[in-house]
Amino acid sequence: MNSKSVFSKGIILVFIGAVCFSTKGIFAKLAFQYGVDGLQILMLRMLFALPFYIIILTREYKKPLPRIIKKDWITIVTLGLIGYYLAALFDFLGLQYVSASLERNIIFTYPTFVLLMSRIFFKRKIHAVQIVAVLVCYTGILLAFYSDKAAYASHNLMRGTVFVLLSSFTYALYLVKSDNLIKNIGTIRFTCISMIVSGIAVLVHYLVIHGWNIFSFPYQVYLLGIGVAIIGTVLPSFLMTKGIELIGSSNMAIIASIGPLATIFLSNIFLHENLSFLHIAGTILVLTGVLIISVKGTKAEVL
Repeated sequence: MNSKSVFSKGIILVFIGAVCFSTKGIFAKLAFQYGVDGLQILMLRMLFALPFYIIILTREYKKPLPRIIKKDWITIVTLGLIGYYLAALFDFLGLQYVSASLERNIIFTYPTFVLLMSRIFFKRKIHAVQIVAVLVCYTGILLAFYSDKAAYASHNLMRGTVFVLLSSFTYALYLVKSDNLIKNIGTIRFTCISMIVSGIAVLVHYLVIHGWNIFSFPYQVYLLGIGVAIIGTVLPSFLMTKGIELIGSSNMAIIASIGPLATIFLSNIFLHENLSFLHIAGTILVLTGVLIISVKGTKAEVL
């Protein structure tokens, strides 16, 4: 396969992966209609996703891989709890109060947090154009927020916004701290171990709050749980991983920007959420800011 075909394949994989990731909020919102909360649908997501990651990890260990030292194990567990447990928990809690479209816009602010953390942890310079990009991002969030305030019936819109911002922040922290570790132990192995750790954490959290009440949901909720586990979690995580391998993380970040737009259209089709001018304008601003940060960050070795 020539280089052009490889690059095209990478673009297709990342595109499909980004669209699949954008379905997460749609599945959650559909499940909420049956009376479940964010923790319950998150538990089902992890419960159905865990077997896939365990099987894939088992296959990885059949290969000759470098041993993971104790220090790295501690870091992997910690980052798994931050990046996939806390980030996912905040995200699903936030989805209870904001529209799926607003949630995806807020989540896409994580490059702005990565930018700030790179400055704090690695003393990397922040350029003026990147500051402008951050302001553009958050202007877009404000527009989308006020669109939700006008059109989306939620008494806790601010609470939901804060939860999703916390999700974006914790995911950014995970990305910044995991970069070197992923290079040492491999993306697939790191992803699988992190997801297994976070899955166990979610199940323990659920058992503490709800006990063993796992088998009393309507059958539709289990189907939605399977959907968010496979379509919204397992499949895109490996599509994106393979896509990054083929086209690089900077190109991945640009193509993955389709996510918020995909969520807007999917939420309109499946959730009947209104497409307001403010929301579309806010989404365009968020994507513009993210693209500026991604491109400039690549040149300056920030992201």
